[in-house]
Amino acid sequence: MSLLQDFAAPAGSTSVALGFFDGFHRGHQAILAATCSSPLRPVTFTFRNHPASVVQSVRMPGLLTVAAERQALLQAAGSEVVWCDFDRPFSQLSPEDFFQEILLKGLGAGRLVSGSNYRFGHKAGGDVDRLRELAAPHGIEVITVPGVEEGGQLISSTRVRNCLQEGRPEEAALMLGRPYSLSARVVRGDQRGRTIGFPTANLQLPAGKLVPAYGVYACWVQREGQRLAAVANLGIRPTVAENQVEPLLEAHLLDFEGDLYGEPLQVELCSFLRPEQRFSGLDALKAQLQQDLARARELLLRPA
Repeated sequence: MSLLQDFAAPAGSTSVALGFFDGFHRGHQAILAATCSSPLRPVTFTFRNHPASVVQSVRMPGLLTVAAERQALLQAAGSEVVWCDFDRPFSQLSPEDFFQEILLKGLGAGRLVSGSNYRFGHKAGGDVDRLRELAAPHGIEVITVPGVEEGGQLISSTRVRNCLQEGRPEEAALMLGRPYSLSARVVRGDQRGRTIGFPTANLQLPAGKLVPAYGVYACWVQREGQRLAAVANLGIRPTVAENQVEPLLEAHLLDFEGDLYGEPLQVELCSFLRPEQRFSGLDALKAQLQQDLARARELLLRPA
């Protein structure tokens, strides 16, 4: 990944994908496929931070992918990634200055690729029609990629977020082309799960990352090349933690023994089993966890 000020390319040498690409869902993947279909050097121009973090008139959403995740997904799709911070001075660039300074001089664009709803410049003053007008005198091709549908509706990052916040990870996965995942290093907890026969790997969620619906999920956990079945609770643990405010992800790995402290894990949320709830005591909690475990095993490990 390159900073914009460090990137260099001859004029007309790059095929540039434009967008923020949060979640890198199937609509975004179609834009990258079109970008990489050209013989020109494929480059994605994006921002480290969401524009809504600067533009106060827009509510800041929880991110489906933090910057490192977006970078990895874009690079895996075959594109270089060039980024800059979306700050106040950048937000003041007119559409014309954005085209001249960023796309022409900064990126050496010979081809531009975006979705049909792409906007650019101060107060989102430029659209794909304006982009074509600016590009035409320079002989730059502008490709507008149609949106991709799932279930008869256009896929969007907002739609994916809504599915996750409503406890529908299966629908989100259909739009993303993969399960939604949360990645972090395992931290030490109070080890209460171990005392009732359900040791867990505890993960503190990355700052800014979208928190899906609180509850219990059937999951796959990626660990050093291993893919391990798990059941995980996401939430504030009302039965055992009276004053907890920040959500915690606790994953119990099926048929696993070992020390995971400090290890990076990626937890893929596959199926929503039930909402988080307060139990009358540890015995009631343990009985429900047994049921959750059986259901997760059935969903994840049943024969194909």
